[in-house]
Amino acid sequence: MLTNRVQEIMTTQLTSVSITETVSRVVEIMVQADVGRVTVTDADVPVGIFTEKDVLKRVVNKPIDPRKASIREVMTAPIQAVAEETHILDALGRMYQGNFRHLLVRGKRGTIVGIISMRRILKIAVELGQGLSETRTVGEIMSGEVSAVDERQSIYESVDFMLQKNTGAVVVMAAGNTKGIFTERDVLRRVVNKIPDPTTIPVSQVMTSPLVSMPHTIRIGEVLAEMYRRDIRNMPIKGDGNDLIGIVSMPDVLRYARAFNIDESVRQSWKEVAQFLESEDQYTPG
Repeated sequence: MLTNRVQEIMTTQLTSVSITETVSRVVEIMVQADVGRVTVTDADVPVGIFTEKDVLKRVVNKPIDPRKASIREVMTAPIQAVAEETHILDALGRMYQGNFRHLLVRGKRGTIVGIISMRRILKIAVELGQGLSETRTVGEIMSGEVSAVDERQSIYESVDFMLQKNTGAVVVMAAGNTKGIFTERDVLRRVVNKIPDPTTIPVSQVMTSPLVSMPHTIRIGEVLAEMYRRDIRNMPIKGDGNDLIGIVSMPDVLRYARAFNIDESVRQSWKEVAQFLESEDQYTPG
């Protein structure tokens, strides 16, 4: 499966917006279409991409008015694309190295024909894990640090903390207890166009609650399957005392996939991507 081409796993249904649209309108389109990214076009030619990550980094906590600012000002450009004949693992390596969660796919005539995402890679990991003799637990591959904020902190402070930690999600706490989780998706759906002044509203009003978590003793494949089923990119993990001890995020999928019994060429590709990931922290979880 991992030696296949990206054209076999890409999504061909692209949500596109004109470069003349405002940030506010683009966010509305993303929420209505229930997507985490849109392609930005100029005269029907893709010139950029706008994602939940861009919302976090370039819209919230920035001195711009989403109702007036053009999407041109905050999109990621130029576009990053691979040919449809590219091997899945080569595309995955490029995503890790470039800190992308999405890559556009070019057809034989040079036009954009689809897009691949880290979520689709997660689905592949789940599919490959089915039927294998799985003995490792999620506690063996999870990220150790849990980034957390107090429920009384403002949305502004919480987003600023997420940017400092270079993370797409933070756990929300109250008196030492977990109350929920605040993610890039919450920012897209519940903050932009909804909260006029994020400095005055506590994060507890826009977080996702209750918190979904899993025990550290559960098998890796079950956690990945649950993440895909729920369409979430961060899964908090609890220890024996029911306290949070870590979070499983997208980079952890890589460590899981390295354990697959797959052919040597694929295994070597995984190894090269893994070495990059371990030597340079350039990937944002979530």
